[in-house]
Amino acid sequence: MPDDRIRARMRLTLLGTGSALPSPTRLQTGAIVERGGDTLLVDCGSGVTHRLAQSDIDYRDVDTVLLTHTHLDHVADLPTLAKARLLDGHDAFTVVGPQGTSDVCDALFAVDELADRLNLTVRELPTGTDPFAIGEIAIERAPTDHSKPGYAYRFDERVTIAGDTAPTEPVCSLADGSEVLVHECAYPDGTESPGHSTPTALGKLLADIDIDRILLTHLFPETEPHADELVSTVSKYTDATVSVATDHTSVMLE
Repeated sequence: MPDDRIRARMRLTLLGTGSALPSPTRLQTGAIVERGGDTLLVDCGSGVTHRLAQSDIDYRDVDTVLLTHTHLDHVADLPTLAKARLLDGHDAFTVVGPQGTSDVCDALFAVDELADRLNLTVRELPTGTDPFAIGEIAIERAPTDHSKPGYAYRFDERVTIAGDTAPTEPVCSLADGSEVLVHECAYPDGTESPGHSTPTALGKLLADIDIDRILLTHLFPETEPHADELVSTVSKYTDATVSVATDHTSVMLE
């Protein structure tokens, strides 16, 4: 029998789709997964708190952040978001992530003595790929291929967010059957990109994967002029609808 939880309405909102380099149109990484009463932020790069203020998502509802990995462009706005909530009377804040999350949080939340002022919970995921849950959202994971330990995550079997990674079979297999895959495509073909994805390498691994929609993200500024090329190349290998995501891209899953 189908799980009613799996079929529950879900919304994905991409707040930041850029990289560590400044862009006039793309902020650093952040995405919101909403399901029922749960509002989960995945990564919290620079500017994400202000993107929340530009959206219809109340930043005061975002009390939990799940990290794909701990590079600065995925964690820089953690203290900004936590302090904004604190100043508005919300002191509870939770950060969940891979190995290294505790050390990063120790450094970030030392600013303004936030660690002493917040009701802060930091949860490092155990090594491996055991599933877990945040609120009512069921989450599966697969290791990524990047310069920091990290995970791609699949939420209620419907949405997969890959984080920063070279294309890998475990991440693509995790996404198999998803309605939406958010996968980085940081550089065009012909670029040396250890730990990142180019379109042909990504497309080849997605060729036998069943996905309805693929959103390409984490574009470096020099990649922006090649956006159409990224889409056309990945589309050669998959029947999924492929597009380059922009900040504020939102997808409703009924």
